[in-house]
Amino acid sequence: MSPKVVLGIFSRYGKPLAVSMPPAAADDQRASLALPEGGTATVRVLQVRTQVDVIPNDYFVLEHGPGTDEALAVPGPLFAAALAALARAAGVE
Repeated sequence: MSPKVVLGIFSRYGKPLAVSMPPAAADDQRASLALPEGGTATVRVLQVRTQVDVIPNDYFVLEHGPGTDEALAVPGPLFAAALAALARAAGVE
């Protein structure tokens, strides 16, 4: 997918996090994303488990780097569904 598509999903469905992201760890699920205006952003997976959850809930979080825009989070199922819908619309299976 084009970085513009991924950024568009975060722009439309992303919500600011109420807490700071934990520091990046070596085993984090993450990907670098080239920004159209230059530079890079990071998309990381954040797993959240509350007291009543049997399994953790996954969120995709877009981080623009230190000292820039706040991180935006999209629930994992919504992010995956948006990517699948855009791929279908583009004729990619």
